[in-house]
Amino acid sequence: MIFKQNRDSARLLAAVSLGAIALSATPAFAQAAPEETQYDDDAIVVIGVTKQDANIQDTPIAITAFSGAKLEEQGINKVEDIATFTPGFNIRGAGNNPTAFSLAMRGQVQNDNIATLEPSVGTYLDEMYVARAYGLNVELVDVESVQVLKGPQGTLFGRNTSAGAVLIKTADPRYDEISGRISATYGRFDERTGQAVLNLGLSDSLAIRGALYYQKRDGYKTDVDTGKKYEGRETINGRVKVGWKPTETFEVILSGEWYDTDIDGPARQNLFFNAPAAFGPAKPIVDGQAATDRDQFGGNENLVSVTPPSAVAGANSRGIFNKTKTQTYLAKFILDTSFGQVRWINGYRGVQSRNLLDLDGSSVVGHFTEGTQNLKQYSSEMQLTGTAFDDRLNFATGITYFRETGFDQSRSNLFNGKFAAGPTVAPEFVGAANWSNFSGTLDNDSFGMYGQVNYKLADRLRFTGGLRYSIDDRRVITQTGDVANNSDVFVRCTPSTVAFPCLRSRQKTFTNLSYTAGVDFDLSDDILIYAKHSKGYRSGAMQLRTVTLEDSIPADPELVYEQEVGIKTTFLDGRGKFNVAGYHNKVKGAQRSPVLAPNGISQTVIENADTETWGVEVDTSFEVAKGFTIFASGALTDPKYTRYEGKALAGSPPNQEIVTVDKQDYLLIGIVKKQFSVGANLKQDLGSVGFDANVVYAWQGKMPQIDIPANMFTSTAPGGLGLTPEQAAQVAAVAQSGSLGILNARAALSFGPEKNFEIALWGKNLLNDQEQQYTLLLSNIYIGTSYNEPRSYGVTASYKF
Repeated sequence: MIFKQNRDSARLLAAVSLGAIALSATPAFAQAAPEETQYDDDAIVVIGVTKQDANIQDTPIAITAFSGAKLEEQGINKVEDIATFTPGFNIRGAGNNPTAFSLAMRGQVQNDNIATLEPSVGTYLDEMYVARAYGLNVELVDVESVQVLKGPQGTLFGRNTSAGAVLIKTADPRYDEISGRISATYGRFDERTGQAVLNLGLSDSLAIRGALYYQKRDGYKTDVDTGKKYEGRETINGRVKVGWKPTETFEVILSGEWYDTDIDGPARQNLFFNAPAAFGPAKPIVDGQAATDRDQFGGNENLVSVTPPSAVAGANSRGIFNKTKTQTYLAKFILDTSFGQVRWINGYRGVQSRNLLDLDGSSVVGHFTEGTQNLKQYSSEMQLTGTAFDDRLNFATGITYFRETGFDQSRSNLFNGKFAAGPTVAPEFVGAANWSNFSGTLDNDSFGMYGQVNYKLADRLRFTGGLRYSIDDRRVITQTGDVANNSDVFVRCTPSTVAFPCLRSRQKTFTNLSYTAGVDFDLSDDILIYAKHSKGYRSGAMQLRTVTLEDSIPADPELVYEQEVGIKTTFLDGRGKFNVAGYHNKVKGAQRSPVLAPNGISQTVIENADTETWGVEVDTSFEVAKGFTIFASGALTDPKYTRYEGKALAGSPPNQEIVTVDKQDYLLIGIVKKQFSVGANLKQDLGSVGFDANVVYAWQGKMPQIDIPANMFTSTAPGGLGLTPEQAAQVAAVAQSGSLGILNARAALSFGPEKNFEIALWGKNLLNDQEQQYTLLLSNIYIGTSYNEPRSYGVTASYKF
């Protein structure tokens, strides 16, 4: 087995494997299927190695798939929930926007969300690549399926899928069918949710499908100083799809989707505060104020302390908030020909978002930050798939074009205006209420050409090979400096050598040839083994939040070379499945983006490192009796840096500077090394009523939140935090999140003439386990964090027709 194990890892792997064989089933086999054969995996339809429909058990790559029904049963309501039940995958809410997230898979991670940084896990919505995570962490409304493809997907899906791809497919219109569903939910925190789906099959050639979702929920976090509630939200999401088949061989699908969410928050919690020494006599006052906040929290993750906006000149009077809107439009043209199927996929997505965050998570007038995004993307793909040579050859080939324009801005007020200037307080932290401004205007173009084949060499032996050539032309005009009172009036440019209005421009073109090659062999009708080698590509990154000319140099692309071997087995006449995949990858130029605050000005710098990861993923299912299925999955991930020349601060304010240091011993944040899930589903027809119950428990081990090694906490060398032993102990206690166990359950009764009425009781995170989700250490000044949501439960009534 290609995996380096320590003793604990070996034990966990053995437990997962043995439990998987003895128990069975996992989300990897979830699917839409006829009611009488809900877990009939022969009905699974996934994206195969040539972008054609395939059975998951016949596809020689690691895939986790969920049907729309399985998403509902397991309590997977939002995009971020998908990773909880997917082995080897982790999603953290973004630190700068709750509707965005950071994705980690197979030792690769995107640790920041700004419009000039690319993800290593690509997300596709109805075959359209979604470039930015802003507005992507949304509710899954009328979704037909979700597929998570593991490992580099660069040949079929292109750039920024070097770790994998998430494919979300919403339900298409159905011809000659009038159907729909109406549901209403009431849950904890006064949650009120309504959802309606209507399919109008007007004829065998014209159909319209619409979906509407509305949710309003009260906040569950309480300010210890004011009693105000945070994390309340109101969301509305609507989608319309039109299908038209003028002939038997030609189909047009048009769709439009609109999303609008308004959140009171997010509210973060302070874990550590160490005001700069330049504050002199004011330092113990500031540190003491934050310590008092933490005492009031008393270990309760849902208590917070938020600085009132009136205390920060230029802050939005509403206080912390997030408001995000998206519009998505798609036009697909599908033509079946004698030589294959031609698909022309065109898409547009617009994102408008604005928020205000209290990043330090305390009542100290410390660090407010405001974000504004207005982004647009356009894409087009012409694709041909088909078979040849008496169906021995399956192929996919195509060309793609992608364009992105827009604006991404971040402004921060760090301590400004709080303390009076004097001989004991450095002027960098006082004076006029200036906000540091980092903004960029984007103008990007990308092109791709690809081809992939799967050829049957013998009755049981097949070869898969593919190539893609990518061109990414990236341009950004940045505007960096200080603005007065959060206005558009610049009072200083950074660096100071740049003239007003503080504009700098960068342009660079990146090119890459990705490839994949593999073989798969049927040991029997029920056992498939495979091996493959792939190269993936994450586009180079432009610098958006820098304060020196040197730091504005674009970051190199991220290249991934991965080997994967696996086995997929079916047993007991299809009642049981057992899949395992092992992999090894090396990443050249892994992109990292730490937040540093030289002389009190917070900024993001982009670095490149090399990593190596070994891992194994297991999933299994077993239908114990008719209608009763148990399932399990697990993953072990062992990543490390093999080279990491990064950036750190040297010196003390007001003379701090950014220097280069060796970070090879740093930790990989946001990556979970151990995780598993187990569960069961019972579906029974009791005559006049139907019963459907599902319970699933997902566990993940500790996750590094701070990448700096503990031996650097007290160090005064460049990169060290320079803390006292007491302070170092405080930081060490919160440097990683604890293990997290999520228990979800749902029980439903269906009744009526066709069992089309349903009442369901559900619960999420029933064990009420809350751990750090996204933790920010700003230099050695403070640590603020957010947590996953607490226990929730409710009842849903629905009617299908």
